[in-house]
Amino acid sequence: MLQHRSIVADVQRGAIQKANGMKVSWSKKAGDAVVQTSVYHLFSVLLNNHLKNTDMKKSFYCLFLALVLCFSSTSCSQSNSNSMEKAAPCFENLKKVSDADNGKLWGKTLYGPTMFVDVQTRNLVANQQNKENTFTQKGNLYFGQLPEDIIIANTSITYCGEDWTCVIWDGSRDLLTNTHLLIHESLHRIQDEIGLPSCGSSNQHLDETEGELLLKLELGILKDLLQNDSKDLTKGLRDAMTVRKYRQTMFPNGNENQFECHEGMAEYTAFKLLPLDNDNEAIRKGLVAAAITKGMDGSGFGNSFAYLTGPAYGLLIDEMIPDWRNSIRSGKTIPEVISTEVAIPDTVDNAEIERLSARYNLTEYLNKERSRLEARDKEDAELRARFSESTWLVIPNNNTHFGFDPNERLVAYDSIGVIYKTMQLKGDFGTIDVKNGIIRANNWSYFIIPYSEGHCDAQISLNTGFAIEPMDDKNFTIVKK
Repeated sequence: MLQHRSIVADVQRGAIQKANGMKVSWSKKAGDAVVQTSVYHLFSVLLNNHLKNTDMKKSFYCLFLALVLCFSSTSCSQSNSNSMEKAAPCFENLKKVSDADNGKLWGKTLYGPTMFVDVQTRNLVANQQNKENTFTQKGNLYFGQLPEDIIIANTSITYCGEDWTCVIWDGSRDLLTNTHLLIHESLHRIQDEIGLPSCGSSNQHLDETEGELLLKLELGILKDLLQNDSKDLTKGLRDAMTVRKYRQTMFPNGNENQFECHEGMAEYTAFKLLPLDNDNEAIRKGLVAAAITKGMDGSGFGNSFAYLTGPAYGLLIDEMIPDWRNSIRSGKTIPEVISTEVAIPDTVDNAEIERLSARYNLTEYLNKERSRLEARDKEDAELRARFSESTWLVIPNNNTHFGFDPNERLVAYDSIGVIYKTMQLKGDFGTIDVKNGIIRANNWSYFIIPYSEGHCDAQISLNTGFAIEPMDDKNFTIVKK
């Protein structure tokens, strides 16, 4: 389970990028993450930078004005109010989206048990009663409180024996943003039923210099295709897949394609079904192009790249293979779907990558990025030193729930695992809040934080019956007495 999020109130990094204080939690399913700023900023970015045609700009401006009126009159909540009763229009909008789609996109309707949760109070508002009949009904809304053992996040959760769509309540978000969030997380709620297996991301190479540069080249190609309908789609998709082939040959141990099916398809669904007054695919592609532009300005792709590639490839493949989602449901990945119509090369050399960089006018940009990233590598060495120069507390992952910011970069640590800067762990042992680095093992079986007896940067709250004890001559672990 993953999360924190919001959309068109800026350029999102799952659709858009970089939220402050975003958290994600993991358990059975992964939800995702987002970003929030101003819907006005996003539309101005699209209008000025991503729509080249004058008539298209005029149409887009009309849509923008209509949406402004919509937001001002029907937003889920005004910025000066956090009343959760304002959630009603959000649930109604999700149902309208689901009814309009009627299962055409994935073979199953999206609408189902859904809740908003206040992260401070754990108070929730839902669209229906739970199976234990413990919510208090007020009109068409149901109120309650989420148990302490469930990490609050934008995700899918199992609650009272039933799968629920869960979104963090934010009184400042507009209706369109909340609808985007609800669509995305609703897809996660039903994904097991439609053949989209859940998985975590094992793509820390995308947070290393070469992996990140190659991803940004692929994203640049996708943005070009989204912005220019006159471009040869077959050739463009071949170019993007050529870059991916080269990157995955260089880094063969990742699971980019699988994570893209999990997280990318949820984000594609949100963009595809987002209710716009002018239901124009060019507008949807413009939104995704804006998201990519924002994403290429940042880093931290190991857990978040699919929020950009998923909707980009999805909207482009829609033009070429209308029923391609059936192949995804049967277990195929995006590259396998594209390969049915596009010849993807078996081998790729660096000279071809340089030619593609030049073809899409990305050489100068990538050179500047390389200089910036190489300076960043020195900071990574300092972070690794915190672990190599310290004794460790090793925390077994025994059905542990953990939350993290998907926009934070992952830093590889030898062959052991990857370092997250921040994370919250919750388990039978208690709670651990980490602010200065934690290793997650590559096989997800344990976590490590720097620890010496009597001193630890992390905040550790152990439940009764648990204690920290030596596990060998050097390191420590948590044991049940």
